[in-house]
Amino acid sequence: MARAVRDRFIAVARGPDGKFRYPVGDAGLAGLGYDGALTDRLPAAVRAHFCGVGNPFAAVDACVWPPVCLLPPPPPTGYPSAAGSGVPGDIFCNMPDAELDAPVRFGDNSDDGADNAAPAAPRDRCLPPELAACPVRPGDAVLDVGCGAGVDTLCAALLAGPDGAVTGADASPHMLDRARANLAATNAATDPATPPVGRIPNPSGQDLPEPDPFGPDPLGPDRQSARIRLVETGAECLPFASGSFDVVISNGVFSLIVDKPAALREIHRVLRPGGRLRLADQILDGPAPQGADVVSSWFR
Repeated sequence: MARAVRDRFIAVARGPDGKFRYPVGDAGLAGLGYDGALTDRLPAAVRAHFCGVGNPFAAVDACVWPPVCLLPPPPPTGYPSAAGSGVPGDIFCNMPDAELDAPVRFGDNSDDGADNAAPAAPRDRCLPPELAACPVRPGDAVLDVGCGAGVDTLCAALLAGPDGAVTGADASPHMLDRARANLAATNAATDPATPPVGRIPNPSGQDLPEPDPFGPDPLGPDRQSARIRLVETGAECLPFASGSFDVVISNGVFSLIVDKPAALREIHRVLRPGGRLRLADQILDGPAPQGADVVSSWFR
């Protein structure tokens, strides 16, 4: 199953258009409520690779649960579902054209009238304000599990600021190549004269070895965002010391992880005491696939 996931994302690394049944790129960012002032700091070609299913940076109402922004709109009438599960089709486009043409929208239901508003939770169920706010603060060390093309990684770096540090981790070498290209494009947009990501030239004309895990800083004192490193690894065995991160984010990845309990244990291990986890994902509403159908159905 892990190999099937990696194989699927070879095509996604070239671009997400036509490979998911939900909006991607700028449409996905806008529909999920990303702050335009934040995402507009990324080049358009980088934003085009966004294919997340949620917004791990969103602030939520601390005493409304589930937050209205997390409640999906009802599926369109007559929209066929996968194996009667209530989840429409496969997230990749190996589905009938009728399903591909079905409208899929992001957004909340807050404009539907007071009768549809989410009820207020009892005060003892309110989230602490520090958990309801955007999880990434200036100076934070952030881990993006399943960073993919790196759009959330880059957003986290802008939020963490020059005193922070962001690590993007992904099991797909092809997606990491795309993330490196997106990081280079973002650095180049900030300063077109920057040298290649992770290297710095010297007078001999040879590259110097990287002196620290993040490599030399091409932006130097002009940096406005956290430094970023990209690491190839699965979520079930993270190659980081315990207590390394203030924040872990993940967007649309846990549904693809085979051993989810192991991944959660690893995230708990690498988080510092009092650290924060913000996870956005899809959930299969229905029986889990069995037998030979497991691999073919893993992407529902």
